[in-house]
Amino acid sequence: MVKRPTGAIKSGRRDVAPLRLLLVTEGSYPFRWGGLSTWCHSLIRELSDVEFSLIAITGSPGDRPLFERPPNLVAVQHVPLWGVRYAWEADAKMTARTLRQRRQRTSDAAVGEHFVPAITSFVAGLVGEDRDDDALVRAAHEMYTFFREHDFDTTFRSRPVWLALAQQIEDAFPALVARSGYPDATLAVSDVTTARQWLYHWLFPLAQPIPEVEIAHAAMAGICSLVAAVASLEHGSAIVLSEHGIYLRERYLAEHSSHGSLFGKLFKLAFARRMTEVAYAFADVVSPCCDYNQRWERRIGVDTHKLQTAYYGLDPDSFRAEKAPERDAPVVVWAGRIHPLKDLETLLRAAAFVHAARPDVGFRLFGNAQPENELYYRRCLALHAALGLEHVASFEGFTDDPASAYAQGDLVVLSSISEGFPYSTLEAMICGKPIVATAVGGIAEQISADCGVTVRPRDPAALGAAIVAALADMEVCSSRASAARDRASSLFTVDRFKETHRLIYQRALDGKVPVCADVALNGHRREPVVLLRAGELGVEVEA
Repeated sequence: MVKRPTGAIKSGRRDVAPLRLLLVTEGSYPFRWGGLSTWCHSLIRELSDVEFSLIAITGSPGDRPLFERPPNLVAVQHVPLWGVRYAWEADAKMTARTLRQRRQRTSDAAVGEHFVPAITSFVAGLVGEDRDDDALVRAAHEMYTFFREHDFDTTFRSRPVWLALAQQIEDAFPALVARSGYPDATLAVSDVTTARQWLYHWLFPLAQPIPEVEIAHAAMAGICSLVAAVASLEHGSAIVLSEHGIYLRERYLAEHSSHGSLFGKLFKLAFARRMTEVAYAFADVVSPCCDYNQRWERRIGVDTHKLQTAYYGLDPDSFRAEKAPERDAPVVVWAGRIHPLKDLETLLRAAAFVHAARPDVGFRLFGNAQPENELYYRRCLALHAALGLEHVASFEGFTDDPASAYAQGDLVVLSSISEGFPYSTLEAMICGKPIVATAVGGIAEQISADCGVTVRPRDPAALGAAIVAALADMEVCSSRASAARDRASSLFTVDRFKETHRLIYQRALDGKVPVCADVALNGHRREPVVLLRAGELGVEVEA
């Protein structure tokens, strides 16, 4: 393992200087609504004595923050991977003089001598047969160091980089496709240009300075964890990795349905796999949002001593429990992002199943689609029309008041094919709503049999039948509603959420800063936190 620079983490009393923490996000906070963004905002707001910096990686420079900025979020770097022609456009502090000097230094000779060895080592780590986490992260750090004095765009568009990447990909291609079961596949020039383009965008965050902090907290694996690993070598930062969904699993699901060349798919999956492995190797603490996620983490090779589940928490006083309005016909509510992983197509087919059995039941769907999921949304609208659901299920659009949305329903449904520990159902529970959900991720840890029902994913008939059964006896429905609120408000509290993350940060710092655990985070001594595990929630999670 590459060693962090000695002395990079400053010792001393943190009741004088607050803990400095870098949170790295991708495609979420503060520019997107959703469970991950809610988690980020809660983390920053609740740990008010921690000084947060944020690197927010997005797909567009036009994204605008949707959350009110907490006072302890002292710095925000927005890094758009797409939509800009030059990396310096994302650096608000870049001056014309600095840019000119960097471009003057970025000769072909300098690129060939100092950058090409790093980028070729990095790519070898992605597509080669041998795994070397240290070499991969060292190469990323060398590229980051190079970009402190040289121009990112001139470097990537240089002849030495093109020739080196073309040769390396051509040499690695036969073994890569053979290992994947496609020994007769061919490599096109367009594959090489596409690979160079992907690398350019993946490494975009390394063109920006990384703040000096004690802890780098990656909100997911992938590019986020690459930034955190570079922060570790540059500043000696400890690393915490949170996993809400499982990044690698979701990348496999995305590539399964994506278009493009074989090499393009293999190259993107190689990046996802290697970034996940690096994240698990370099993180001081790996913190899934549910015990279910540990199954993937263990199988991919994370050291089990690094694992610490951190469930989400809510303040029950912020959510009111309201009975559905008096009416003759029951209503089922769904709330979330319109995204392929949420599988609204199964939900719509389940609604058609329910309508055939109970024509009086209505569905209200709250949520919107981001631009990248607009085609999926149109597909859902087409299915909605084809199933004749115009007067059965309504698309209500985005709401920033989920409690009001849930108050309209007698039952809340979730149809996802992949989840971590979803806020949507947790919020519904604390609002006193029974749940019917697909049994994915940490749902079984969140929803017990006395407050809801789970079914297998991608099964419209099973989901529809569970909804019909749940609404068949409104007394049972009411009992489940009460149990749901009791469970959520007693087990998944904001106080437990805060204290669990304080412990996680102290575990990450342990042995690096010679101060007492209580002083390190907020300057006063606390009672030990009581952590939850799945076994204590009345469920069993496969090891």
